[in-house]
Amino acid sequence: MQIQQQLKMYVLVRDDLDVTYRGVQGIHAVAAFYENGNKTDWHNNTLVQLAVRDEQALKNWAWKLDKKKKMWSGFSEPDLGGQLTAIACVDTGELFKNLALSK
Repeated sequence: MQIQQQLKMYVLVRDDLDVTYRGVQGIHAVAAFYENGNKTDWHNNTLVQLAVRDEQALKNWAWKLDKKKKMWSGFSEPDLGGQLTAIACVDTGELFKNLALSK
């Protein structure tokens, strides 16, 4: 019998942002995920917020997710000149296993 892995919402946020920004940017990315019409079997279960170094690292993750044909949405903060600040993706998590939790 094969055990099906539960899908989780993974939110990648920039570690170079002030801690007060990180949670808000992650929430924006989750909202964008659903505003963009992404349909998943996540059902508002586990949400994991992970840290990436900076905007370039986040852009690299966007490229990786596209290459692997993963559904994701990012959020670009108008108050920071439209910089990409967070990405939300529903997945089993294998892809993100080497990222640390965001603080």
